[in-house]
Amino acid sequence: ETRSPVPSGVAEYFLPTNLSLTEAMRLDGKSLPDAQLSGVLYRPALLAAANVRFLDRKYGVDAEIQRAALVQDPDRRGVVRWDDHFYSSFPVREVEREPAPQARFSSLDAPLNVSQQMTALERDFVDWIYRSVTVKARANEALRVYAGPDVSQAEFMKACADTARDGRDAEIAKVTAQMDRKIQTLEDKLAREERELREDETELSQRKMEEMGTHAENVLGLFGGRKSTRRLSSSLTKRRMTEQAKADVEESVDAIAQYEKDIQALEQERQSVIDEINDRWGDVVNDISEVTVVPKKTDIFVE
Repeated sequence: ETRSPVPSGVAEYFLPTNLSLTEAMRLDGKSLPDAQLSGVLYRPALLAAANVRFLDRKYGVDAEIQRAALVQDPDRRGVVRWDDHFYSSFPVREVEREPAPQARFSSLDAPLNVSQQMTALERDFVDWIYRSVTVKARANEALRVYAGPDVSQAEFMKACADTARDGRDAEIAKVTAQMDRKIQTLEDKLAREERELREDETELSQRKMEEMGTHAENVLGLFGGRKSTRRLSSSLTKRRMTEQAKADVEESVDAIAQYEKDIQALEQERQSVIDEINDRWGDVVNDISEVTVVPKKTDIFVE
């Protein structure tokens, strides 16, 4: 009926008696129909619990995890394999500071009654957490997009896609700006050349009509002496002007064809550049790695 004193610096707690007699027998694998609850007997155990803080601004990690271990029969030498007694989330807030009324107590034996061993066990518990407790973060180093464990895969992929789209659009705008200026320059030249072609075609038509008129006059006045000579000279002049107008038309036609060919080549090159950029940024979106974030020892707080 007497509680053994705990070592200095060691906190004492009591697990709640939260099972009915029937539940306790079922969990113990026994069936005692006439059993009655006569009291509570506390047996000593080692409860270790700590909160682990993870903070990594680069990877967007800001999380807190609880780790606990309940060792019901600790080795007297103070050696504990914490993995064998691991609780992912122990209900630490449900433990009580005072025992049940009229309870009985088993004796407190080593290492639980030795202050030095308990201090060593606490250090060992912290070391175990430092070595074994980590969180995973996602990273896309190419895009510099990071996310902690609280961000879902879908949310992270969306963030990568949005960042890649912005980067792709900026690169396309930068790369195609010079090509667009070249295309616009060629289109302006093409438009001027087409206007010149229309003017040259009009002039050629007029020259042909004038040449035909002069030719008719020459036929009518073929035997007119000196006057016929002047008309023949005028006809030759009209002929040269017609040939020049025809040459101007042909020159404009050739120039238009060349401009259209150059514009088409630039547009194809522009599309090829855009396709290459789209493919590259599309590959970058899926360049995802998983990063292991470890805690600092100073961020492990033993409860």
